[in-house]
Amino acid sequence: MKKILTRLIICAVVMFLASCEKFLDVNVNPNNATDSNADLVLPQAIVATAAHTSGFNQSMNVPGGFFAGVAGVGGYGATYTWAYTTNSFTAMWTNTYDNANDYQYVIATNAGDPQLVFTTSIARIMKAYAFARLVDQYNDVPYSDALKGVGSLAPKYDKAEDIYKDLIKELTESINAISAGQVAPISAGIKAVASPIDPLYKGSGTFATSFSGMDKWKRFANSLRLRMLVKMAGVPSLNAYATPLFATTASVGYIQEDALCNPGYTKEAGRQSPQWNNMGASISDLATITQNVPTKWILSFYNGVKLADPVRGSVSFRSFPNTNSNQLGDETSGSVAAVAPPYNAWYSAATWADAAAGNAYGIAKGPAQGQPMFLLSELNFLLAEAQVRNYIPAGDLGAAAFKAGITASFDYLYRNQNGVLNPAKVAPSASCPTCTTIATDVDNYITNNAGAAKPYLVNYALALTAAQKIEAISTQKYIALANIMNDEAFNEYKRTGFPAVITNGPNSSTDTFASKQSVATSPDKIITRFLYPQEEYNLNAGNAKPGISLYTSKIFWDVN
Repeated sequence: MKKILTRLIICAVVMFLASCEKFLDVNVNPNNATDSNADLVLPQAIVATAAHTSGFNQSMNVPGGFFAGVAGVGGYGATYTWAYTTNSFTAMWTNTYDNANDYQYVIATNAGDPQLVFTTSIARIMKAYAFARLVDQYNDVPYSDALKGVGSLAPKYDKAEDIYKDLIKELTESINAISAGQVAPISAGIKAVASPIDPLYKGSGTFATSFSGMDKWKRFANSLRLRMLVKMAGVPSLNAYATPLFATTASVGYIQEDALCNPGYTKEAGRQSPQWNNMGASISDLATITQNVPTKWILSFYNGVKLADPVRGSVSFRSFPNTNSNQLGDETSGSVAAVAPPYNAWYSAATWADAAAGNAYGIAKGPAQGQPMFLLSELNFLLAEAQVRNYIPAGDLGAAAFKAGITASFDYLYRNQNGVLNPAKVAPSASCPTCTTIATDVDNYITNNAGAAKPYLVNYALALTAAQKIEAISTQKYIALANIMNDEAFNEYKRTGFPAVITNGPNSSTDTFASKQSVATSPDKIITRFLYPQEEYNLNAGNAKPGISLYTSKIFWDVN
């Protein structure tokens, strides 16, 4: 039975635009929900969120500065001009609400049953995860009046900051509810979460272990809460609300490893990892992306133009430092096609045979790799920023957390699809004289950038002001999230203005990631948000906000 359930969960959803039918999705039509067991709905919902996470990553690969087109391929339209419409990127909206409906179904089905506190809390945490991501791209959205089916066919829009506040409350209450369930007497009958129901953390453990597996869910919720509080605290009108709440996060702790969802991805049609399916290859070993190359902008953080990072560069980009690249919107470039037979793509330094053997590393590791939901590198950079801004006390003003963030980024990239660290990442020996540990790689990274234009972006000790420290943190976060969680990397730029963009600079291909054909009226020629889907104006015209601009309307935390 366990194997059957696992197979159903995997097939439920593994792609942003899923080709595999969602067998367990009880809310294809959210206004006509059918009955189903909440324990079947929850795992498919988590797997769907993982797929949507990869989808958000893909949606931001061009707007966030990571992908450019190749020469000789036309039809890019708004991809080059950045004149996106209400029909652009609509899957981010529709898939999120479909997914949130599933979590709401679990919450409603479990209501009134304290024995189901763990699955209820997981659903609340994941619903908050989904809505926070939606707000980060659309600002005000339907929330308090949404997910009610026929009870609210035209839901009102809530203010983004009010949604964030309620999500903070949901996360806090979920953490507290889990803690109470962990110490409840056996007579309370708290039900454990079986491993197949939890494709992220593989179950709660048993009463005998005080359900210790739920500690990871509390840390995940708390890390999400930290991400949101850092964004809120930077808004002058919300600082007094957010700042005191940082003190409540320390006792729970934060994620201690990369949060990777993996229900058992494998190299079969409809069952591959979303990250591999979108950034790697089909089951026939044909590259997924054939008409894009990395931007000269993103490569400049690896190839010595801005920073020298040969270790992460080599494991992230094929043929580095000679990886084919282009500037977005440059249709005169001599850049060649992204791939050529035997279809080894630019975003993997390994061959498909290496991936099959578990010897591929970097961004695209293999069809069985876990889908990142929250990276440990990001968590450490969030802590570093909170410490610099004195939201969380730290005598070193974020120095240790900053280095830990870089270290975690190296570590993630040098693990294969099974989570095993590259065996070459050990101390040098007679049998492996060229081996280097991750710690040594990080130290070399600091040393090798001593002559960079901004060495403090790597060597934190050289960041002498708070502004320089924030620039270093945000730049390294952007690098760590590149091509893995592009949406959060793009959020970082919008929120802080880093990595720094030079508009109309002497080297346009590396000074900015704005398209050469951008029609954006914003000072940096980069969009500030996405437009609401046309369907909202068609079906919810009384509430959908008019007058939204791609170039002047901002997310509430974008105050730079």
